Amino acid sequence: MILEPTDITHSIGYLTGRSHRFIRDAVSAELVKRGYEISSTFIPVLGYMAVNHPKPVVQREVVEMLDFDRHRVSRIVKDIENHGWIRCRANPESKRENLIEMTEAGFELFKVIGQCAYQVIERAFDGCTEEERAVTEKTLKRIINNLSES
Repeated sequence: MILEPTDITHSIGYLTGRSHRFIRDAVSAELVKRGYEISSTFIPVLGYMAVNHPKPVVQREVVEMLDFDRHRVSRIVKDIENHGWIRCRANPESKRENLIEMTEAGFELFKVIGQCAYQVIERAFDGCTEEERAVTEKTLKRIINNLSES
């Protein structure tokens, strides 16, 4: 189905983008309520780091995961490091790359992020049945898989 320009608010791109922004902003607001003033761009980096624990991650992997330019990721990583949530060191196999790893403080923060994200997602699906939630998640995964293969 081709949408007319007046129907753009019904397009999957608009709806997924807007829901992503609302979820991201709601998680950030919950973190602020708990005393954490962090940029929403920190959250996926910390999540990626937590998933790869205990192995340090090459900073290039974060660039690829976020799909940001390497200079922007370098600034994000430096900001997170300045908060003490990750630490960087030179990669002994390649002096041109950094290895980054979570600190204990980073893991503690990520637990709080997880709690906030859980609350926000529950609120996002308020009024939805379990079936609607499962179909939404399954459909979004299929869209991601379909488009990541092309």
